[in-house]
Amino acid sequence: MNADQRYLATVGMLTAGLTVGWLFATIAYADLGYTTYRLSIPFAGDLALIGLLNSASVLAGGLISPLLWQLVRQIGAQPAMIGGCLLHGLALLGLSLAPPASALSPLTAWLLLGCVALSGPASVLFTLAGPPLMMQLSGANGPDRLFARSAALSLIINGLGSLLSGSLTTVWRLLPVEGDALTAYRLNAVSGVVLVMLAGVPLLGLPVRPPPTVPTGTRRSQISDLWQAIRYGLAFVPGPLLISLGAALFIPYLGLFFRQRFTASDAMIGLILALISLATGLATLAGPYLAKRVGRMSGVVLTQALAIPCLIALAFAPSLPVAAAIAMVRGMLMNMATPLFDAQALAQAPAHHHPTIIGMIRAAATVGYIAGPTISAELQSSAGFAPIFLIAALCYTAAVLVNAVIFVIGKGKQETL
Repeated sequence: MNADQRYLATVGMLTAGLTVGWLFATIAYADLGYTTYRLSIPFAGDLALIGLLNSASVLAGGLISPLLWQLVRQIGAQPAMIGGCLLHGLALLGLSLAPPASALSPLTAWLLLGCVALSGPASVLFTLAGPPLMMQLSGANGPDRLFARSAALSLIINGLGSLLSGSLTTVWRLLPVEGDALTAYRLNAVSGVVLVMLAGVPLLGLPVRPPPTVPTGTRRSQISDLWQAIRYGLAFVPGPLLISLGAALFIPYLGLFFRQRFTASDAMIGLILALISLATGLATLAGPYLAKRVGRMSGVVLTQALAIPCLIALAFAPSLPVAAAIAMVRGMLMNMATPLFDAQALAQAPAHHHPTIIGMIRAAATVGYIAGPTISAELQSSAGFAPIFLIAALCYTAAVLVNAVIFVIGKGKQETL
């Protein structure tokens, strides 16, 4: 395999492991009794553990991300991605050992939160290192193709992994092993541990250029150089930030939505999530052609705007097949042009600025997940899912308007095709 194929192999293995391991995590949390178990949080009061577990990784990743930005700049993308795979494995191992609420003490609840939270820094390492490495591996045709292939592969593998995960829970329950009703979910998590730990192997010895040279000089000149990267990246922050505020309310609970609203089985949930990811992955492959037709940022704004009515319709879907179809179309439209957004952000920036810029984008895209899942858990208990989808639609609308003003109306003539 050549270098970019080895990179894609790592993406595929990591995605498969994370999907199989985490797909039913929220449902497992609910079955473990974490919806009613409340943990005392300083300055916030008693909060449902299920919401905290869905927020912990993002909070941990956000708090440590400034240090990780500098780490990636210093050690390079290759070792950073391998480290991310190892941390992902440890987080999944913690999930596989999660006890029922009746066996929890405040100490063990905090330990569980800490272990699950490791997936946050792991994701930050991988997402900070991936785009700069793809920029290095991109050929003369530019980054659009490799960015689209990586995103499409991740989504397609996510879909196949969802299908596999739903099937595995059925297989595990047929095995003559002792355990409770959650044994199948635990075995899924263990399978995920193995896959993500092995995901870094294709990166070993990957022939890539050394880390980009960070300009040296006086402290003042270094701060000035960092400010240049931040100033360039600021335009790409508002859109992902607003989208994250809406997405964090329903994305972690989409499987639970299908379970509670339509009493869908594990296998059916796995199938639906698989179809959503497969359809979105195939749609992502059309991203480079969309960029050639209408431009990168025009394509982002157009497809995301078309996804908004799907969120509103999802809030009032009358049946499982209708809800699944709407969710599939929403996923395709919302995500098919996302690789173009990342490619545009990095295309005109110096290589040593790439970790900082992509770090800003990823940080913005995860801000909503710090508190969103916890807020959503509280809203679900009092008002159900319909208000959640409507609030998310408002956030998405604001994101589309902001991106349109910044990139299409204000800077359309400067876009690099």
